[in-house]
Amino acid sequence: MSSPSPLTILITGANRGIGLGLVSLHLSQPSTTVIASVRSHSSASHLHSLPKAPSSRLIVIALDIASTESIKTGIASLPNDHGITSLDVVIANAGIAGTTPKLRDATTLDIQNYINVNAFGQLELYKAVFPLLKRHAGSTSSQVQPKFIYMSSAGGSLQSMSTIVPLSAYGASKALANFLFKWLALEETGDDKVLVWCQHPGMVATEMGKAGFDPLQEQGIDLSAHIISVEHSTKGIKGVIESATLEHTNGKFLGPDGRGLPW
Repeated sequence: MSSPSPLTILITGANRGIGLGLVSLHLSQPSTTVIASVRSHSSASHLHSLPKAPSSRLIVIALDIASTESIKTGIASLPNDHGITSLDVVIANAGIAGTTPKLRDATTLDIQNYINVNAFGQLELYKAVFPLLKRHAGSTSSQVQPKFIYMSSAGGSLQSMSTIVPLSAYGASKALANFLFKWLALEETGDDKVLVWCQHPGMVATEMGKAGFDPLQEQGIDLSAHIISVEHSTKGIKGVIESATLEHTNGKFLGPDGRGLPW
């Protein structure tokens, strides 16, 4: 039985929720280097106690997705401080969620804060990691294409607005980011291109997820049959990543079961 191919994966927003679940899941896979980004090392002490499979290791870096300078510094630390010269997979999971006033009462600043983090910050991350992903693509030993996954949300779907909850700024930021990453997926050409897609994690029972669940439940909408665990979500996402292909995945908006979602 052959040993698994080594994998180097960067996961942002890694200290809790879906990010923490993805870090834990990938560390349990042999020969995997997991780079976990957090806003502050002080919030990451629990990451170092996660179980690791043989030949797997954890690298924790500080990276604030709201700051272009922090993004550049954090990614530059990979080759400079940790000897990481290429990346196989990047999961752009960090983001912010929360309720905002009715759109007619919201200020542009209310909306801009979400856009800066959930859209523009993710674009800056993509630009920063792109050379490391392309270095993987150009490697003669590379067996799979490098992948960039933007952790989106069904809250950013224009066709899923039948139930209105006070998440207009969040949804707008996700919709903008969906456009940006679909564009990036189509913009690059060549067989060694980076696979890019938008990934909805499902309705996951996390602290951030409650920002969307609570207003719906207050309207009398029962979500119990739809909310899934972090473990369920992350296993599904991992499966989508492992089966991703240029033909079937690039530029798509997918759920944790790999099925396409409406834009």
